[in-house]
Amino acid sequence: MGAGSRRALGDIGNTNATGQGGLPGGKGAVKENASESLSDMSTLLNNFREKTSRAGLGGVTKWGRTSQRTSQYKPRDISNATGGTMTTRTGEPATKRESYTEYIQGRAAKEMPDIDALDRENPLAVTEYVNDIFSYWFRVEPDTQVASNYMGIQTDINDKMRAILIDWLVEVHLKFKLMPETLFLTHNLIDRFLSKKVVTRKNLQLVGVTAMLLASKYEEIWAPEVRDFVYISDKAYTREQILSMEKDMLNTLGFHLTVPTPYQFMSRFFKAANADKQFQLLASFIVESSLPDYSMLKYPGSLLAASAVYVAMKTLGKGEWNEVMEAHTRYTEAEIRPCANAMARLQRKSASASLSAVHKKYSNPKFMEVARLPAPAGLGEDA
Repeated sequence: MGAGSRRALGDIGNTNATGQGGLPGGKGAVKENASESLSDMSTLLNNFREKTSRAGLGGVTKWGRTSQRTSQYKPRDISNATGGTMTTRTGEPATKRESYTEYIQGRAAKEMPDIDALDRENPLAVTEYVNDIFSYWFRVEPDTQVASNYMGIQTDINDKMRAILIDWLVEVHLKFKLMPETLFLTHNLIDRFLSKKVVTRKNLQLVGVTAMLLASKYEEIWAPEVRDFVYISDKAYTREQILSMEKDMLNTLGFHLTVPTPYQFMSRFFKAANADKQFQLLASFIVESSLPDYSMLKYPGSLLAASAVYVAMKTLGKGEWNEVMEAHTRYTEAEIRPCANAMARLQRKSASASLSAVHKKYSNPKFMEVARLPAPAGLGEDA
């Protein structure tokens, strides 16, 4: 199976109306040998070590656990207009809710545009099921998020060290030429693992490379090998240590790797916004800029995705947050504004930030230099 096939398979349920094959940044050709593409990994590693030393990065051996995240930010429930009731498995009455499919079909009766119209003949777009797929992602999203204060259980690392790690992994991800899905899954695995186990500072980088190894195995066709991660960490960890951490991470997370990330939601929201390539790249830059920022964990992935699309709209002056966007994102403009303000602040400060991997990535002509676009007026200017 070629890389072109992987790109198509990555778009199941998310084929966009512009025919560009989903979110930008994926591999478009057979991946080069991983070892050959890592000639400057020592530079990345040195930068990582310099930043971690300034942050005080390094042993605790105890294990910890946090309570399940309860976020104040949630997509709106879609109530059945009849206000009827249904019976749960326990026999207790429950408020009846429409499925996402029924809701969207009901809105279609009001002449809302069908964002899947151009993909009806494309079997990979699974248009018959796509609304139910995203209804499922919205429903399970709270179960796969971490508490926004989980760093409180850690005694040897802090949020600044986490930010440095993720910033470095963004560079590694780019050097390996991995799929966008891999970066977002790596981010999710790191936070979920750190929310359940106390980690020493000397093993924090081990957690990061192991999370990327797992995410690569899950998302890629040609995933980097264990020896490649030994190499990029300058042999700070052995093959056996990485494999041992891999087992520990999988067991800690219950082998639960199929999770909704901002990437999945954003690919759907792009269709609703009829986004072109520049729009997609800009929104991707905005949402990736939020990954190292610990304070952004208080927002669900669906809200991060919706807010990134909203900020991109305002930056480019393309589109409005209308009925179509509300229907598919399940957020009103008022619900999006707080997160959008936070993202616009990150966008505005990215050029001068000490952790600049995302900004450098999207300042490249390959990504249409969208990082150089000015942040929208009226957003994120209160701080």
